[in-house]
Amino acid sequence: MALMSIKQASQLSGVSPQNIRYYEREGLLCPERDPHNAYRQYSDKDLHTLKLIRMLRMLDTPLDDIRSVLEGTAALPQVLQSQEQRLQAQSEKLQAAIRFCRELKTSAGDPEQLDVDACLVRMESTPQAVGFFAGWVKDYRQVAATQHEEEFTFVPDGPVTTPREFTDALLAWSQSVGKDIVITRESMYPRFTLNGAEYEAHRIYRRIGYRYVSAPLATVRCRLCGQSGRDAAVAPVRRRLLRILRCSLPSLFLFALIMIPCSGRLFAPGQSLQEIFIHVFVVVALPLCVG
Repeated sequence: MALMSIKQASQLSGVSPQNIRYYEREGLLCPERDPHNAYRQYSDKDLHTLKLIRMLRMLDTPLDDIRSVLEGTAALPQVLQSQEQRLQAQSEKLQAAIRFCRELKTSAGDPEQLDVDACLVRMESTPQAVGFFAGWVKDYRQVAATQHEEEFTFVPDGPVTTPREFTDALLAWSQSVGKDIVITRESMYPRFTLNGAEYEAHRIYRRIGYRYVSAPLATVRCRLCGQSGRDAAVAPVRRRLLRILRCSLPSLFLFALIMIPCSGRLFAPGQSLQEIFIHVFVVVALPLCVG
């Protein structure tokens, strides 16, 4: 059995001499002593113990748990399971803190004018432990609200063929939804302010019906001039994925509605490849056309 000095043990284990002495004082390590000069002598077993301690400390495992593993009073998988739960709880708290930092960063300006009391009340009342699924749901709601704020549509009650009729349609819509708007530009591309934000409206005509039995239907689309920024607290990659998901949800829902009754026919035995292809084409193409 080869013995080594504390310097050699430090180099081979990656643990500093100061930490090695600290672990000795805590009773995690008991090296032998040279009978001639009383210097510490570390064996291969001590080196393995040091590496194990280093590994567990890199996982932020408490020293008491490490001591239990080394003394044999607790199994390593049990200690790792407990540490995993602690790390998960810390991760959820950190994610909640990160989200609040992003929200505060977009709204905070002068620290002297910041409503610190309101922020503290919100932080104390918000649950710190937010699960993975709950975090995605919260971010989806914020992204959906932002997209609705950036663009929305409505169908006017009457014709929209002149700037005055366009203005009347916008005012009628605002009254029906209980919102106050101010027309800032009257034209066929009017602009108005809603909740302090400026929007531009566009008229879109679509024909409803079939061929000779059809009629034009006017739809007004209102778009925010600029960006909302309400979902800036959501991570960019997650925000992009959630925006794509929200746009594709109607098609996915329709696909599920079509797929459920057609599943028996689609996977029925004895079908030719042509029949299977036709069924798959109908099931996939119809939601895409409607969406």
